[in-house]
Amino acid sequence: MTFISGYSLSEDYAGHLQRIGAFAIDLAILTAAGAVIALSAEFLAGSDPVTVPLLSAFQLLMPWFYYAVMESSTRGATIGKMILGIRVVDAEGYTPTFGRAALRAIPKCLPILWPGYLAAVFTQRRQAFHDLIARTLVVRAE
Repeated sequence: MTFISGYSLSEDYAGHLQRIGAFAIDLAILTAAGAVIALSAEFLAGSDPVTVPLLSAFQLLMPWFYYAVMESSTRGATIGKMILGIRVVDAEGYTPTFGRAALRAIPKCLPILWPGYLAAVFTQRRQAFHDLIARTLVVRAE
């Protein structure tokens, strides 16, 4: 896949350790939120037959929604990325649209595709598989 951009970043790409750290922070946040939802579902299990399936569906979609909303926000970053001073941008250097961020989030939410993170080690612009698909970059925040 060819990545063509008019946006010149030179040395502004996020480092591998920054990306790994941001992923770890986001994973911890999502795990904690998922645990709260699971406990809520357990608590509400006997009260309403519709509530538990809805909470379970929300729990499955929550990581995708978290990444898509946060990375398409004005900051262009999840909480982990904000803490570590990095953000997601499109090919022109702008915050990605919700659609682009949602596309980028799909491979991130499927553990079987997590080896795609290794692509960032071998690509010139440090793009992981999900960045290549969505035509995005992770850069140092200004």
